[in-house]
Amino acid sequence: MEIKNVKIGDKFKYGKNLTAKVVDFHIVTSLKTSKVVKYLCIAQLIGGLATNEFEVPFASVIRNKIK
Repeated sequence: MEIKNVKIGDKFKYGKNLTAKVVDFHIVTSLKTSKVVKYLCIAQLIGGLATNEFEVPFASVIRNKIK
């Protein structure tokens, strides 16, 4: 699945020395109209001690993507 030119599994630089990976997308929908309100990109740090997931802007993933 690809949303806004970001795919699950894309790796990107996060901060100075950290690398993160896109692990999921969340879709926010309206209960009243059932229309998609927005998409959220969820990432996780690679190689660190922390394993928590966090929201990251799509633009940050695209700008700092590791090829």
